[in-house]
Amino acid sequence: MAAKKRQNRITEYRLMLQEWRKHQILTYAGYILGFPADTPEKIAHDIEVIKRELPIDILEFFCLTPLPGSEDHKNLYLNGVPMDPDMNIYDLEHVCTGHSLMTKEEWQGIYNKAWELYYSDEHLETLMRRIIVSGNKPERIWAHALQFAGCIRYEKVHPLQGGYFRRKVRTQRRSGLPLESPLVFYPRRVWEVLRTYVPFAGFALRLWLKCQQIKRDPASKDYMDLALTPVSDHGEDESLEMFAHTEAAQAAVAKAQRESAAREKRAKEPIAAAE
Repeated sequence: MAAKKRQNRITEYRLMLQEWRKHQILTYAGYILGFPADTPEKIAHDIEVIKRELPIDILEFFCLTPLPGSEDHKNLYLNGVPMDPDMNIYDLEHVCTGHSLMTKEEWQGIYNKAWELYYSDEHLETLMRRIIVSGNKPERIWAHALQFAGCIRYEKVHPLQGGYFRRKVRTQRRSGLPLESPLVFYPRRVWEVLRTYVPFAGFALRLWLKCQQIKRDPASKDYMDLALTPVSDHGEDESLEMFAHTEAAQAAVAKAQRESAAREKRAKEPIAAAE
């Protein structure tokens, strides 16, 4: 609601995600941090709710960014809210404006921590177990985790800007910067590669072994948790925390309940008329 995306219907999220899983579709979702009511504690809590109640596979995080020319940028400018003059950081992963409930350091800190919270070892194991139940291969989660968890954890860049190996060419520099000496560039680059990719390789190996362990476990095919629990015909009145977390969510649930009751009433009317 805060993003003005009226097509997002919270009461249909689980049903939609579960339906996609039946067709072995890997699901991606984005989480924007920095809306007016956000705090580090609230964001961390919301991520735990998502992990527990929604069967999303890949989640990526962004900072709410007032892109120049947008309505947000205009409103912040008119209201005198400070915005960073460096256009290079308006990239959705750096904090570039003020917030009423968080300092710049707190906002940037929870953005960095959000990746750790979602892509924890425990939740990566959960994602692998969920995908097996859906008839899919856990290696898909393993491969995506290398990018979406590994890029942030080891390269310190957003996964959409990263990959499996980062190339740095000595002769390619930003305009205005001098070329570095080979005696300086290459020793430093060798150390960067060792410092980054030895731990990265260790992470990949540990996760691969866990992947194969889960794959061999006969109990994996019967795995079930709250996110995978089938939605009832009256799914909107389930006691899920995400349905009661905000006033907007409560209003959406109330609306869904009214619509469900109206559909049931219309369905019974022809039967009553026939009698």
